[in-house]
Amino acid sequence: MPEQFLLICDEIPQDIVLLDVGPRPLEVAKALRALVGVGLWRAKQIVTQMPPVRLAEGVGDDVTATWVGPLCDAGAVIELRTRWRYRPGQGPLPVG
Repeated sequence: MPEQFLLICDEIPQDIVLLDVGPRPLEVAKALRALVGVGLWRAKQIVTQMPPVRLAEGVGDDVTATWVGPLCDAGAVIELRTRWRYRPGQGPLPVG
């Protein structure tokens, strides 16, 4: 009889991607400034770039929970993208 194992990953790294700033870009910039600690001018530059804008790379669940709430409350549309790691012998990398 074959044995079955359950693989549990503690944290899967994710990217926080800004898809749209919504109707209040200044509020989104203020929320980003509070999270990152940059000046308001720099935060506004980041949020007014051509979307999608990668705000954070390879962060865990605790960081995503801290960031997504304030940004969405400010009117931003956020997407969490799972970071896949390529291992030799696997099929093609997922696109998206």
